[in-house]
Amino acid sequence: MTAAQAPDVLSLSASLCHILREPGAQEYAANQAREEARHVTAFAKYIHARWGSPLRAGGTLAGLMREVVVAPEVYKKLIGMQMLIEGLAMGAFATIHMRTNDPLLRRMVQMVMTDEAFHHKFGKIWADRTVPKLSEEEHIKVEDWAAQCFQTLLFNLVNAEQKQEIYPEFGLDWQWVRSAVMEAFGDEDRRANMTQNTNIFRVLIKTLLKAGIISERTRPIYAAWVDMEELAREDDEVAGSDVAEAGIAALRDINRNRRPVGRTRARS
Repeated sequence: MTAAQAPDVLSLSASLCHILREPGAQEYAANQAREEARHVTAFAKYIHARWGSPLRAGGTLAGLMREVVVAPEVYKKLIGMQMLIEGLAMGAFATIHMRTNDPLLRRMVQMVMTDEAFHHKFGKIWADRTVPKLSEEEHIKVEDWAAQCFQTLLFNLVNAEQKQEIYPEFGLDWQWVRSAVMEAFGDEDRRANMTQNTNIFRVLIKTLLKAGIISERTRPIYAAWVDMEELAREDDEVAGSDVAEAGIAALRDINRNRRPVGRTRARS
């Protein structure tokens, strides 16, 4: 997530307050907006310290987020944010946590994941309660939109076009880079990458499958890339949940040893 995505992330989280009816759910949505602001600030400061100004969000992800922000449909906001975007985040953060050699980045990512895991779980709770009650017409509308989002993200999210601001610094044309990547990296390579538990697209498919948003009608779209039977046999935990749990345990230890604000030790 980049600093340039902050307005969309916060607007989306805040917009949930207006469409959710239960006070506890509204409170959750407001708290998510606060947590997203914390994440964006942390990453923006880290990137600035390491490399300078953060880059703008790629067009594909930014476009999805803007669509979700302005969408009047509740399912687009909850599936789009809590399941698709948060699923992408958990997969990406789990990969960073596993591969980075920077202890600061690893710790920061873990702390962010402690929040993101709850955001993703909120979407799952909504899906568990809502999707089974949808009419056939409503279910078709939801799963078709989710499938369309998945395909758009799969073929465009990591496309060289989304990173075109980077290449001029090295004297490269992004269209040439895209052609070179397509020549060296094909569909078989993409399928091989999706066998990894933290692959962001595998995480998306598993999220939609476990939420009951993939039916036999749309199953072939996803089965072209992953083993759907294998995913079905896996538990419901999203990639990186173990990292988030360890982070939560660390935060509990920190808070346990912290003196409550405003309290003083009783005098004998």
